[in-house]
Amino acid sequence: MSYHLFKQNDHQTSRWSGGETIQVFLYPPTGKYEPGKFDYRISTASVEIEESTFSALPGYKRLLMSLNHPLELTHESESFTVNKKMKPFEVDAFDGADKTKSVGKCQDFNVIFKPTYTSEMSAVSTIRDRQLLPCVRYFYYMLVDGVMTYIDQEEKHVAKLEAGDCVMVEESRTISMISIESHQPQQSPATVEVVVWKNEKSL
Repeated sequence: MSYHLFKQNDHQTSRWSGGETIQVFLYPPTGKYEPGKFDYRISTASVEIEESTFSALPGYKRLLMSLNHPLELTHESESFTVNKKMKPFEVDAFDGADKTKSVGKCQDFNVIFKPTYTSEMSAVSTIRDRQLLPCVRYFYYMLVDGVMTYIDQEEKHVAKLEAGDCVMVEESRTISMISIESHQPQQSPATVEVVVWKNEKSL
C-alpha cells in the first residue's frame, strides 16, 4: 500500500498570536518547525484577528489560500512591495523572507517548502481518475466528508474520509490513480490538493 490516511485527530495543534494552527504534515517527520530544520510543511490556521504579521522564514517559499473569507496580503521585500486581494481558494505564492502582513479574518491553508522542492496547491470539488506520477508526493486535505478510491498495480482501495482528514500518496516507481468524491455541489471545493516533488538538480 503506497498511501497513508491521517485522521483529523492525528494532526498537531498549537496556538499562535492570532489563532490556532493545525499541522497536517511535516517532512522529514523527525524535523521541527524551525528555519532550516524541515524541508516542507503543510498546515491550516485560523486567523482570528483583523491584522496580523507573518513570521519571517528566509530560505523557504510559501503558498497560501483562504478557505472561507476574502484576505488581503502585503509582501514587502528589499526591492518591491506587492499588495494582493484574494478571494477564497485563490492561491498566493511568495518568498518566506518577505515581510508579509494580512488583513482579514479567515481559515487559511499553507504550504512552506525549501527551494530544492517544487509545490503546487489548488482547491477542487471532485477528482476523478487522477493519474498520479512516480516520484511525486500528493496530499488531499478534505474540506467536507467524502470517499476516496485509490488504484495501484496491486489492488483497489476504498476509504471513507471526513472533513479534516488528509490522504498522502507516497512517492513510488509506478503510476497509480485516485478519485475523491463527495456530496458537495460541483462549484464548491471538497478538497485541497497539494503536490510536492524534489527538483532534479537536488536529487
